Amino acid sequence: MSGLTDLEQRCVVPFYLKMMGLNALGHDVPFDSLREVARGTTDYEVAELLVSHWRPRVMGAWLASGRTQRLEAALLESLETSLGSLTAPPLATVALHGLGMKAVPSLKTYLRLDLEHQWGSASFIAAVLERLDATPTGVAIDDQDRRAVDGMLSVARCLAEAEPDVATDAAN
Repeated sequence: MSGLTDLEQRCVVPFYLKMMGLNALGHDVPFDSLREVARGTTDYEVAELLVSHWRPRVMGAWLASGRTQRLEAALLESLETSLGSLTAPPLATVALHGLGMKAVPSLKTYLRLDLEHQWGSASFIAAVLERLDATPTGVAIDDQDRRAVDGMLSVARCLAEAEPDVATDAAN
């Protein structure tokens, strides 16, 4: 990964392997380090991560946890243009946590594309939609998907603590 920006060196490289896809469920998430990075990162920088390639998108999603209201458009655009299972779960989780029902159209757009291209996150996204009472038809959701959503939401809540104006969890 040569030619990385300072932003990628600071916010992406140290964390993305533990935070991509559903990895945050099975790894020791470095909450203290991530909160510190989040506090030192501007909304503009997080928005920049959200429009980049997959590694920065993963971390842009998590760093947006406590600022989803301010980054709503960038977060939802990133979700709609996500290309699969490495980025979609963090983006969907943070959208669920901070935006709730506002995320439904973008979640449905992503789900349609995931199903068309078989990117691998359809059942997780369907479980996110289920949490918002917008369960799609034609996608099987099992308890493993529901547990994954619960676990990922716990990560989003913990990371949102880095911001003083944390949005409430619209999923509860």
